[in-house]
Amino acid sequence: MPRRPRQDLIAPFTLYHIVSRGNNQRRIFRAERDYSKFLSLLCQTKKLYPFYLYSFSLLPNHYHLALETKESSISKIMHQINSSYAKYFRHRYKGSGHLFEGRFYSSVIDKDSYLWELGCYIDLNPVRAGLVKKPEDYKWSSYLVYFQGKEKDGLLDWQKFLQYLNNDLNKARIAYLNFVRDKLQDEKGPKFKITSKFI
Repeated sequence: MPRRPRQDLIAPFTLYHIVSRGNNQRRIFRAERDYSKFLSLLCQTKKLYPFYLYSFSLLPNHYHLALETKESSISKIMHQINSSYAKYFRHRYKGSGHLFEGRFYSSVIDKDSYLWELGCYIDLNPVRAGLVKKPEDYKWSSYLVYFQGKEKDGLLDWQKFLQYLNNDLNKARIAYLNFVRDKLQDEKGPKFKITSKFI
């Protein structure tokens, strides 16, 4: 049965939750160098086909992105990301065949209502996967940028993400950290609040 074509209307300023998985649940990141290379390719793609990136989480056999388009279509952006990384991966590990499991998953998200919900979901993935106990302990997700309040490579549009709720960047950052912690604590036990003296 032929595959149904993906609808790919160019819809500027549309927020997507993107998930891409390894074929047959195989690892797509085997070493720290692979994670770093993927983030580098994200930066390169962002220069070719500009977009906003609010959250990411790279797990051993899949990754999540919260990505808002500008002028380029989501399919063009994702083709560039996945094809570039697959080429790198095959060259490094001398493999062949498909690295990713078919087409990427994409879901359009209501930015006005669920931007922080999506960011929180993505940032907590490493904890829920059992890779770390606290989201700030995971090196390959966006939460560390929000936790530290700084970034060096310009990949993550973290200030735009925070200021979507509050123009006071420090207050918004603390609010988001507490938002994530509260979601996690709902599953684990008593809540506690983050204040500026802790970060």
